[in-house]
Amino acid sequence: MPHWLRLSRYAIGSLICFGVSEVVFVALFGAHVLGARGASVTASVAGVPPGYFLNRTWTWGRRGRSDFRREVLPYWLTALVSTALAAVVTGWVNGAFASEARETRTLINALSYMTIYGVIFAAKYVLFQKWLFVRPALTAAEPAPASATRAGTCAG
Repeated sequence: MPHWLRLSRYAIGSLICFGVSEVVFVALFGAHVLGARGASVTASVAGVPPGYFLNRTWTWGRRGRSDFRREVLPYWLTALVSTALAAVVTGWVNGAFASEARETRTLINALSYMTIYGVIFAAKYVLFQKWLFVRPALTAAEPAPASATRAGTCAG
């Protein structure tokens, strides 16, 4: 798959997951259900399952059973780091604007949440592209997967 297409798919998938997360954040924080940190953590966790599925299958074209050690665990670790960063930033921003009306704080927190995930977006793409969803190198004894061979060609 061309790099520009993979990057485009990653961006679209990230926007979908961010939309899910942002709606959850605004709904929970804006309605006084949770504070900034709690809403941030809950919103981040809500975006992880669709993010994993979209990244693995649509962006990087992986099929079949997930490798827990090489894919699932590292993906969840990146999600936990992202969640922690978002919680710290939104908690700090919420404290800095504590004297503002709840509606204003909801908007400012939503913008800070969006900003931190914008920064994380680039870092995760590099991580996923270079380490997480790469196919392990084949040994000389292993045949190439059927999808890697060209249909209609023959040796000889």
